[in-house]
Amino acid sequence: MKQYIDKSAVVAEIEKRIKETESMKPKFDQFWAGQISAFKGILKILNTLEVKEVDFETEWKKYFEHKGNLATVNVKDLAKHFFELGMQVSNKIQKGE
Repeated sequence: MKQYIDKSAVVAEIEKRIKETESMKPKFDQFWAGQISAFKGILKILNTLEVKEVDFETEWKKYFEHKGNLATVNVKDLAKHFFELGMQVSNKIQKGE
């Protein structure tokens, strides 16, 4: 099963490491400058990734349109529905839709 990490958390962590690295050594040191450049390159790549949001309330209502009330819902079906929804969104992102 795929694991997902919040993009903003990754970006924040890389930006933190850039600041830490900049404060550790002078910028003219090639090793530290290279490390900072690598971090900034990763940020550029991350900024090209599209993040799509799913409106949970809308999807929740759509799910229950044909299922009846909450007391009659099979939890396994509910979990499967939202897992499949996530996979559909993930596939659209990968295809660039």
